[in-house]
Amino acid sequence: MSFKTRGSAAVDKAQRRLALLKSIDENLNLGHGLTIEAYSRLINNTRAMVEAHNTLLSNLDESRKAVIQMDKELSELSERMLSGVATVYGRNSIEYSKAGGSNRKRKPSTSQVPVVAEALPTQSAPTASIPEPTNGRVKN
Repeated sequence: MSFKTRGSAAVDKAQRRLALLKSIDENLNLGHGLTIEAYSRLINNTRAMVEAHNTLLSNLDESRKAVIQMDKELSELSERMLSGVATVYGRNSIEYSKAGGSNRKRKPSTSQVPVVAEALPTQSAPTASIPEPTNGRVKN
């Protein structure tokens, strides 16, 4: 997200008005500080302030991006440092715990593919008629 720079409608309007006022008189002085010179000076100061504001926004956006990048790099190095401790001392070591690692047992990964056994087709053998047991009784 970049910061939005701005223009100044007031500066644009004042610049047009200044040109119109100068058409009346280049050195117009209406008294009480209402002069072409004072009006022109405030227009230029306002324009300069808007430009400085936009420059600051640009620098702030650049700074924000740099902080985000450095934050990512620091997170990655932190993980690598912890992995290094795990490699040297083991994940169940006191050193690993001291470095901020967790010694708790991990749950089995749910991303493992379950083993599927294939059912082999069975050949059906012809069945002969087998008499039911009668336990000595005669069947009707």
